[in-house]
Amino acid sequence: MNRTIVGFAAAAAVALAACGDDGNDQGPDAAGDTDGMPAIDAAPRQVIMENQTLVPGELVEGIMTGGPSDLAIIHLEAPAAELDWNIHGHAGGGTQTVYEEYNRMVADYSFVPSAQGDWWLLLRNSGPTDMTISVRVELYGDMQWRWQ
Repeated sequence: MNRTIVGFAAAAAVALAACGDDGNDQGPDAAGDTDGMPAIDAAPRQVIMENQTLVPGELVEGIMTGGPSDLAIIHLEAPAAELDWNIHGHAGGGTQTVYEEYNRMVADYSFVPSAQGDWWLLLRNSGPTDMTISVRVELYGDMQWRWQ
């Protein structure tokens, strides 16, 4: 069943990309132009699937290195609506937040970098107890991934 859902999600993403919509109604992507979203191959080049266990207030960051021709499809799941997360960059020594959500149990986001560089996926446990976050990141193009 999970394979069916993943296949459906990939097909839906291709259909949405074809009509100029990335399927994310929560705000703009880093690129700001959904028509410029890279084409999705039949399968991601790499899939990151890991669990991150965080104590209250703890955060962890994954680093995505890529540019406008790359894509990361992010899926996060937490056992309670206590997951805070964002995607941000550090161009010129500052911090530029691309997208951010608080108190989520599930989060889905398609990320196309606006420029070549490092982009951080920050996960934080905002709850009162330890929790394990399921992280799935599908990488397309030349996008690279590493945990900080």
